[in-house]
Amino acid sequence: MVAEHPVFTREEIERLEQFRLTVGESSASFVQLHDEHHLKGLLEQLVEESHFPSIIVAGSQFMKRYGFMTVVPILYAFTMWDKAILAGPNELCYEVDTDAEPWMMKLMIDNDVDVTIIQKDRVEIRAALANKLINENLAPFVEAMVKATKLSAAILWENVAIYLFWLYETLIPSEGNEVQVRRAKEDFHYLLKEFNCTSFTCGANPFMPYYSEKVKREEGEIRFRRTCCLYDQISEGGACCKTCPKAR
Repeated sequence: MVAEHPVFTREEIERLEQFRLTVGESSASFVQLHDEHHLKGLLEQLVEESHFPSIIVAGSQFMKRYGFMTVVPILYAFTMWDKAILAGPNELCYEVDTDAEPWMMKLMIDNDVDVTIIQKDRVEIRAALANKLINENLAPFVEAMVKATKLSAAILWENVAIYLFWLYETLIPSEGNEVQVRRAKEDFHYLLKEFNCTSFTCGANPFMPYYSEKVKREEGEIRFRRTCCLYDQISEGGACCKTCPKAR
C-alpha cells in the first residue's frame, strides 16, 4: 500500500520508491552515518557476513548505494515536479538489511519533512536544497567514510557524480517535457558549475572534476571515470564497469 503524503501524489511516491526513497518511519537516523565508528561497524558487519571482501570495497559500494538514493530521487523531484525535499541529516532515516542477498538499503523521509512546492524564488530554493543535500548530507558522510575506511575521497565523490550525470544527461531528457528538460539544463549547470562545496574532501565543487569529455566507442559514447570504484573485486570473473579507467 502506498503511503499518503500531503505534497506528493501516490504516483510520485511510487516513483520515489523506485529510486529507493520511501515515505515512512525508521528508527535509524541518518545522523548515525556521520559517526565514523558507527559507519565502520556497519561496514565491518557487511564484510563479516561475506557481502564484500574488505572494508574498502564495502565502503565504495555503500557510497554508490547512498549516492544514488539521495541524489536521484531528491533532484528528480525538484527538477521534474518542482517539489523540493529539504531533508537535512536530522530528517533523513535509513534502513539496511544485511540478511538479504544481495544486501538491501533504503532511505526514508517522514510525512512532515519540509517539502516545498515551488511557485517563486526557485533559484533561492535550489540553493537551499543543494546546501542540504550536499553540504549537510553528502559531504559529512564522505568525511566519515574517509575516516572509517581510508578510501580516497575522489572515489567516493565520483561514486555520487556518476548518478548526477546519468540523471541530467539521460533519465530526465528521456522522460521530461520541454519545460522539464529546460529546467534540467539549468539545474545541472548550477550543480556542476556554480555550487560551492564547504567540505575539505571536494574542493570548490564535488562534481566538476569528473565531468570529462565522452569517448566514442562501438557501444556508444562513454565518459570514463577517473577513479575505479572497486566493483571488479565483487563482480563475476573480476569484470570492470564499462566506464572504469582500467577499461580504456
